[in-house]
Amino acid sequence: MLNKKLLIVAPSNYAKSTQMLVDEAKKVFSTVELVPINDISLKLDEKTWSMIYKDTNLAEFDYCLPRIDAKRALHGYHVIRFMDHLGIDKPYSAETILMAHNKFETLEQMKKAGVPIPTTYTAGSVTAAKDILKRMDYPVVIKVVDGFGGRGVVMVEDFESAQSVVETMKILKKEIIIEEFVGSGGEDIRAFIVGGEIVAGMKRKAKTGDFRSNLFSGGKATHFTVTGEFKDVALKAAAAAGSDIIAIDMIDSPDGPKVIEVNINPGIKGIQKVTNINVAGRIIEFIAKRLEK
Repeated sequence: MLNKKLLIVAPSNYAKSTQMLVDEAKKVFSTVELVPINDISLKLDEKTWSMIYKDTNLAEFDYCLPRIDAKRALHGYHVIRFMDHLGIDKPYSAETILMAHNKFETLEQMKKAGVPIPTTYTAGSVTAAKDILKRMDYPVVIKVVDGFGGRGVVMVEDFESAQSVVETMKILKKEIIIEEFVGSGGEDIRAFIVGGEIVAGMKRKAKTGDFRSNLFSGGKATHFTVTGEFKDVALKAAAAAGSDIIAIDMIDSPDGPKVIEVNINPGIKGIQKVTNINVAGRIIEFIAKRLEK
């Protein structure tokens, strides 16, 4: 048993994946605390930075494993930034949260690092978006920048349908990106990376009549060994994102693998079931080895 304190922060209605991490952590760490992220209070005064949950001073923990979803990204950013100031170890810095929960910022970061991505646009007005759509080949994919699990993703077959989607999104005050459609048979590849190593991989295929391969959207998955170009691209993308624990989603284009999303809060249950690999255990093992140094 490692005499270290592990803090896991997550939504109050935490997912099965979070419980799997807690169960594995209790086998290794002397103290494991699961805290609802929205219940963490932050305090600033002239002398101290304080992070409090009930009567617990969270600054006393050795490592924080965040499970921050899109809905709690802003508060999560403030919490993790506090940890940056306090020097608490964790898989990524606060800035990674803002990048990972905005699809366009994610692709910008990938582009800067030379990671292959689909051609993607964003625009601040309906007029500008329509000008983009007039120049594109169809179908195209329109995404809400802060969507997750396949939500807020639409494939449109023609200009008329596309402009209708854009107008609706603007009425709803949703920021969008417009992305070239890369025909991949409704399939994508997910590489799960821990500490710079691919620990598991799966191929996801969309259900009939859909093009979104996310398991959340009804896609089916099979084990996939991530090698060759897929491995190179995935590891490069993880390094560019700046997270030790991350899932990289890629499509197989005629030009080779392209990254379409990164996920710093990836589900574990699905990939463990498909691969029969104890991904939660690998995450906890990585954290333990890091703290032993």
